[in-house]
Amino acid sequence: MINHQMRLLILGLDGLDYNLVEKWRLSFFKQRYYGKHYIGFLKKLYTPIVWGCFLTGVNVEEHGYSLHQLVEKRGKDAFKSQILRRLYSIRKKVPIGNLRIRKILIKLGLVNPYQGSIMPESLLNKTFLKLLKDLNYKVATVEVPGYNEEVNEYFRSTYGLLLSASLDEKRAYIDKILEETDRRMIKTMDYIDKGYDLVFTYSPLPDIAFHLAVKPTLRIKVWLKNVHEHLQQILRPLIKEAENRNYTILIVSDHGFDLNKYYHSNYGFWSLSIEPPGWWSIETILDFKENIIKMITSE
Repeated sequence: MINHQMRLLILGLDGLDYNLVEKWRLSFFKQRYYGKHYIGFLKKLYTPIVWGCFLTGVNVEEHGYSLHQLVEKRGKDAFKSQILRRLYSIRKKVPIGNLRIRKILIKLGLVNPYQGSIMPESLLNKTFLKLLKDLNYKVATVEVPGYNEEVNEYFRSTYGLLLSASLDEKRAYIDKILEETDRRMIKTMDYIDKGYDLVFTYSPLPDIAFHLAVKPTLRIKVWLKNVHEHLQQILRPLIKEAENRNYTILIVSDHGFDLNKYYHSNYGFWSLSIEPPGWWSIETILDFKENIIKMITSE
């Protein structure tokens, strides 16, 4: 018999950094208990790869989802027909140079230029999402990298165009992502109201704002902190509603961001809205899968 008393909301926030949460006193994200988890064993700290590890509990780089394999699969998945996908596979094996055919197909609407990164089926079957669904739990996901994303790649592909832009232009771009995050939280709220057992929603913030910082002057750092504050304003109604409906809330990031090195850090952040059970133990990102399954299924 399924126990429906424990319901879990997972808020995936890309790049939320443990040290900056402490330094900037961002208590909203800390909840009741919080900590950090290690991801430095990965060769490439790329968002869909790291979230793939979170979902599956294995190093996906060693199970058919290295960065090279991810790019190959995403390139093939972008074609909107099976015939074009088969032709793409043949084309990759024939060294005939760059024919610029892809750009033509994009203009014709036959290729998605911002195709999401979705893991191979063998890895999708290893996720705690699939396992819980197989146990007849009601599971909902909103734009989870590596699993069911549709919009995230647009932001990953376009923020680089603004690296040398003015701060006002960067603010406007991040405002668009905040609006998209708000849209996702509204959708997530609907799943909460319907009483799903596990709801997992994701935002590409604050990571993309960090990447746009380039040279983090004092002015830029003030802006980055404001991005975090705007993000929490968007999340606050959802968290309040989830708490009112007796959901446990897990806030988690794939990695942090080192402003001194200007790159992803080797640790991600997590926090829980309740005191963790005695068996709860998180050292690396690979530990979340079993802990989440146990949290949902324990009587």
